[in-house]
Amino acid sequence: MAFAGSADEGETTLSDRELNANLIHRINVGDSLTRAAARSPGSCAVVDADRRYTYGEFNAWVNQVANGLSERGYRRGDVLALASGNSVEFLVTYFACAKVGVVCVPINLGWASKEVTYVLDHSAARGLVVESQLLPTMSDAVHDVDAVVDLFVAPGTGAGACDEISGRNYSSFADLADSGSDSEPEHIVEDRDPISYLYTSGTTSAPKGVVGNHAAVYLESMTMALEARFASDDRFVAMLPMFHTAQLNCHCTAAVMVGATIFIRRR
Repeated sequence: MAFAGSADEGETTLSDRELNANLIHRINVGDSLTRAAARSPGSCAVVDADRRYTYGEFNAWVNQVANGLSERGYRRGDVLALASGNSVEFLVTYFACAKVGVVCVPINLGWASKEVTYVLDHSAARGLVVESQLLPTMSDAVHDVDAVVDLFVAPGTGAGACDEISGRNYSSFADLADSGSDSEPEHIVEDRDPISYLYTSGTTSAPKGVVGNHAAVYLESMTMALEARFASDDRFVAMLPMFHTAQLNCHCTAAVMVGATIFIRRR
């Protein structure tokens, strides 16, 4: 594989030496999905209610969203917030961000609107992937954060229409995917680059953003898989909230690493 990148000032062409150096030293959470799909493209990766995706299909969808974000100008270090219950779209967003170096900020669905506003502002989120039933609450929070200019609406449970906020770009999650190719994204992402800001519950004060970099999350997932002896024929039920690292990085990313199947439950 080859990886191309972009400078902060705009697009740039990278030398073969830079590309190869990134490939050799690269530790990227998104690459674990790429490898799983290459090993077993026909194996079942994710089951979400009546929706089933093989590793080949899941990886292609992730690539489409990743490339769709790039088409919209998202670059390494940009921040994309994610307000979603447990769903395949949650995992697609997380892995898509990883592949292009965008920082994913999952929203704790137990927060009040003012706490969501604080986190969106504090994390410098540029966009938000939001399930449809969460639109009313999230729109109230987004209203006070001018930096959040993009809202990508996932189907969710199909409820929760609200008035659009002027000056914001709305599009469906499907349109985001349709705007990108399913080829592997070509971006330089360093192993110490953040993959996520996971905010604490904020029980004693404002939520604190915990930075998780690619190397740390990759090693956490790999250690979990090795210690617990996860295997490709294992089945995982994801019923803890995916916005918490116990579900997301101890089990979901570890399951993908070994090519196992994740059965998603909303509760």
